[in-house]
Amino acid sequence: MPSQTYDSRDPKTVNENLAILHRKLDNLERMRGDVHHSLGKLDGPLETLRRAGVAALSPDQRETLSAFTTRFAVYQEHMGKAMRSLAIEEESATTPFGAILALMEKLGILDDSARWGDARSLRNAVNHEYEDNAEALRQILENMAAAAEWLTAVHDRLLAFVRANHPLPSGGPT
Repeated sequence: MPSQTYDSRDPKTVNENLAILHRKLDNLERMRGDVHHSLGKLDGPLETLRRAGVAALSPDQRETLSAFTTRFAVYQEHMGKAMRSLAIEEESATTPFGAILALMEKLGILDDSARWGDARSLRNAVNHEYEDNAEALRQILENMAAAAEWLTAVHDRLLAFVRANHPLPSGGPT
């Protein structure tokens, strides 16, 4: 099956990508809620880590940490996919991903593209510290919580930009 290519002159392709972008933004809203739900449950596990270490975490606390780190990763990953769809709408480069980040910075969606990489590094670091060092794990989780708030602000700017510049046409695809 031949791969579908994007042609900005073909209204069908434009509408399909635009509809995909809006669906991705709808999914990001749900993911944002999931991340914030997990954020609201972090205080207990973080306090346990501070006081008694990883071994003292209850199964529910380990589940809370796992849910938060997974939701954080999925939220950032899907936001990157929405940014790629926006780059297509903007008729901009979509590879390497750094080109998308540079575009998002230019559009005012990202305030600092390096922070995107920092958030991604936290996703990787948490997997290496889970059983080794309670203090390092607590720091990474606290940094992830702060990065989640930053990702939410990026999400808000992404949503506002798309609504202002790339709304779905009336009667168009949903």
